[in-house]
Amino acid sequence: MIANRSHAGRSVPTSASVDKLFRESEIEAEYAIGWVRIAVGLALLASGVLVSSGTAELTNEYSLSQVRFTALFTVGSFLALGLVSLLLVIRHWFRPWMAFFLVTGDAAILGASLFFGLEGIGLGGNWVAAIPTIWLVPLGLAVGALRYRPLVQVWATFVTMITLVGVVFALGFRSFPDGFGIPAFPSDLEASFGRLFSLPPYLMRAVMLTLIGLTTALAMLRSRRLLMHAVNETTRRANLARFLPAEIAPLVGENGIAGWRQGRHQQATILFVDIRGFTAYAEGMDPARLSIFISSFRRRVTHAAEAFGGVVDKFIGDGALLVFGVPDPQSDDCTRAIACAQELLELVDQWNAKRGFDPPIRVGIGIHTGEVYCGLVGDDKRIEFTVLGDVVNVAAKIEQATKRFNKALLASETVVMRSGQLPTWQEVGREPLGGRGEHLAIFAHSGTKSSG
Repeated sequence: MIANRSHAGRSVPTSASVDKLFRESEIEAEYAIGWVRIAVGLALLASGVLVSSGTAELTNEYSLSQVRFTALFTVGSFLALGLVSLLLVIRHWFRPWMAFFLVTGDAAILGASLFFGLEGIGLGGNWVAAIPTIWLVPLGLAVGALRYRPLVQVWATFVTMITLVGVVFALGFRSFPDGFGIPAFPSDLEASFGRLFSLPPYLMRAVMLTLIGLTTALAMLRSRRLLMHAVNETTRRANLARFLPAEIAPLVGENGIAGWRQGRHQQATILFVDIRGFTAYAEGMDPARLSIFISSFRRRVTHAAEAFGGVVDKFIGDGALLVFGVPDPQSDDCTRAIACAQELLELVDQWNAKRGFDPPIRVGIGIHTGEVYCGLVGDDKRIEFTVLGDVVNVAAKIEQATKRFNKALLASETVVMRSGQLPTWQEVGREPLGGRGEHLAIFAHSGTKSSG
């Protein structure tokens, strides 16, 4: 006979769960980034008001109106793009591919702001590092890490660097224009200062900004992989917890499923319990009451098993199979199995007194001990914890014998001897229960009631 705990059903679709999680994360990220764009626009507006007087002094004969246009363009563009991204999310129009266009828009706004800002005060492209707006580059790359999308971050890094290089080469390399209003530098200081804004330092700045972007993309990729691994592992363990006995699932998670699939032979004590005359009870109940009845019985079985360290391997309709000694056999497995059976009989008596069943509920319990095979069979979509062997056969037949001997609890001689309770038990029969032609002594507890 094979006793198993089997839960048919489909495991949680891990890949679909992970994909859904990342989709939700992307939407939340775009919502947050939309507010960041609006915050950037408002911050630029506030800072522009504070420095407007200084800007006016720097421009002199250069077009102050163009500087103001640049400021308004930058502020308005970031506010508009932020509102667009928020609208896409709020109206559920956002799609993952739109992120590429949004980061391209960020780069375009930044490039236009730098170009018009430098041109407005008459400076060349080599002075791009002097414009405060340039600091939006590391800010944008840092904010992009919210997305958990490395490819978008790589694209954002690429278009940003292309934009900066385009601005620099479009305006060219120039020193201070004549009449800029800044006192002349000593020749050696002017040469040293100019070298800071020459091509080699800009190449270094470009490399460092590129590395910032690529590093954040790498960090996002690593975080995404770690998150996927965590979700997959959590889902796998959740599936195992649904499929396996509660006492076995944590061990499978710790030691791996492969070892348990190989199985092992070990000593264990098997307890079968079954409701007597269940068919008659079931015929008089509607489906809802029958469901409540079975659930109440199983709660009592589970309570008794947990109280004495037993594992509910399987519920079989109106019966159950309990195992003592799994995952590791103990010297008192037989004693605990007997105590569990007596506790269950007491719980059934209390149930009868509480509900007033007529006729009262009666159960039959059979216990045997010996060497069994236990392990896992199946795959992650349908996995079973299996206990099999002659011991399981004998325990089931002892439980059936409770009907013939009119006893609620019967146990094999081996169980009684190992429990050290022989004086309180009496032999009721010897029968060839194991299918091997040999007779097995069956004992009943002296104080055990009839099974009804």
